Formats: sequence, C-alpha cells, structure tokens
Amino acid sequence: MKCFANRVTTPLLKTPSVAVTTDGTPYRVLPEGQDRLMDDTQDYRFVTSIDFSGGASSPTAQIVIQGSVDGSSSIDLATGTSRTTTALFREIVDTPAAPLLPWIRARVVLGGGTPPTVIAQVDLVSTGPFQLSNT
Repeated sequence: MKCFANRVTTPLLKTPSVAVTTDGTPYRVLPEGQDRLMDDTQDYRFVTSIDFSGGASSPTAQIVIQGSVDGSSSIDLATGTSRTTTALFREIVDTPAAPLLPWIRARVVLGGGTPPTVIAQVDLVSTGPFQLSNT
C-alpha cells in the first residue's frame, strides 16, 4: 500500500460558485529541496470535490486534469466521473495511462441546456515531497 502525503499548500483548483467552464491556473511540478525520491518512483493522485446544484436540461459537471510541456498548450490526461445530479461528490482521479507532464492544471467542465452551479476543488497528492510553482 502506498502512502500519499499532501505537500501542497495551494490547491490545484479552487473555484467559488461558478456556472461556466473554468480553467485552473497552470502549475509547474518541481522537486522538493531535499528530495531523495527518484522521479520515476514518485506517484501522484488528484483529490477532487464538486458541489453540484441547479441547472436544467441535462446539466453536467466534470473535473478534467490537463498537462502541458510548455505551460500554455494543454492536453487532457485524465477525467473524473461526469456528474448529473445535485450533491457533493468527492473522487480520486488518477492518470494511469499518461505521465504527469511538467505543467499541470485542473478544469471544471460544465454542460447542459442550463449548466449547474458548482464549487470545485482539486488537490494534488503524492507519495513523496514536491512543490507547485506558477512561474
């Protein structure tokens, strides 16, 4: 069993109440100063929370994890479950088929005739120390 220790002081995404698709800030994943863990053995997960309310005509909300090699052109690495009902949903999202790229961001994607209103949060957790930088 792997132990995930949250070394992040700033969430990857934390939205107020939003009713439109929202992109989080892109962050660069950096090693911790005294990091002795080899990068290829460090494992990451994304802990997500969506508080879904309202909407009409098939409203949906979904967390998407994106990566980038340059900090500006993002590609989808993993997606959370598409939510369709009013509730608070928590989920752990993994990127099993793709590596964690040097830059990462989270986005909340809303849909439907009238999209729902959501409060979303995404935290990055790892089996070893790391830092996030937006520069």
